Amino acid sequence: MKKLSNLFLSALVAFAVFSCNTPQQKQSGDNHEEHAKTEKKHVHWSHASGEEGPENWKNLCDDFLPCGGSAQSPINIITDSLISAEDLLPLSLKYGTTSVDIINNGHTVQFNTTGDNSINVEGKEYKLLQFHYHALSEHTVNGDHYPLEVHFVHKHSDSDLLVMGILFKEGESNPLFAKYLENFPKEKGTFTAEDQIELMEVIPSNLSYYHYNGSLTTPPCSEIVTWYVLQTPLEASKEQIDTFSSILNNNYRPTMPLNGRTIAGYSAE
Repeated sequence: MKKLSNLFLSALVAFAVFSCNTPQQKQSGDNHEEHAKTEKKHVHWSHASGEEGPENWKNLCDDFLPCGGSAQSPINIITDSLISAEDLLPLSLKYGTTSVDIINNGHTVQFNTTGDNSINVEGKEYKLLQFHYHALSEHTVNGDHYPLEVHFVHKHSDSDLLVMGILFKEGESNPLFAKYLENFPKEKGTFTAEDQIELMEVIPSNLSYYHYNGSLTTPPCSEIVTWYVLQTPLEASKEQIDTFSSILNNNYRPTMPLNGRTIAGYSAE
């Protein structure tokens, strides 16, 4: 169980290097014993188009094969096509405070969270692990990107994750960015502080959402994620967006086909 937890946590923080068997390696053996002896290798992947880019993630490594699956994220949310799901419930957030632990791992800037912070959905508790950023947004709405998107990643079990996505639009200065943006590592590195962040103050007060089932948006792209993308965006100033975007360097995956999945809408008003 601990090994699985580490695997998913590594995927969620989007490490630049992943150790796994390549398809060519597994095919080279003639029996199970030879497969077992196959050495692992470090697999580099990138958000940039090309040999290591999103269009080829599924080909880089056997563990990345889910990246070619039929329930992948992110997606384009078409607001005129939402279904009304009567069984959807309000998001029950149990958010308090977290310490400040910021990491640039080469693919994103991420806040690792501490404390007893969670979301409860249908009687299941999903513990908050971290939140991290993408620029441009990974999800699009009616075909349009937002300048930024943040993902709050929660875990119920190794095979049951919940991600709350929040889009950003240009507007007023963002208080979290105002306090910490100058400390965001511009290259791989970390920053910590003795401060405490009030998590309810960094998300919208309106928790209306779009809901669908999908995947991690980075390798290994496991299709184990329940997505709640909030309908109300956060705001950040143009200067903040430009500064942060220059650090993130287009770290977004292009939208993936629905393949028959539906998107539900829930209004908290």
